[in-house]
Amino acid sequence: SKVYVLGGLVDESIHKMLTLQRAQEQSLQTARLPIREYMVKAVNTKNYHSEILAINQVFDVLSTYYETRSWPSALKAGVSSGKGYVLPDAVKE
Repeated sequence: SKVYVLGGLVDESIHKMLTLQRAQEQSLQTARLPIREYMVKAVNTKNYHSEILAINQVFDVLSTYYETRSWPSALKAGVSSGKGYVLPDAVKE
């Protein structure tokens, strides 16, 4: 019952929340992926953690969620461990 428009503004400089701000100015409903709710920060040598995903990764997450109706499965499919986030059960291994 929803249409998802994937994208963002690509620029050499970082303008945090700019796409969100533009959507709110136009009274568009927005959403973010529930990375914080289903994943945990993994210990890594660079202490690097990023929730910023490429468009193809977002597409992978949403299409897997559509197929499985499982956020853990969907996030595992689209969020690489290089982003610094893993599912809680991966930490125990």
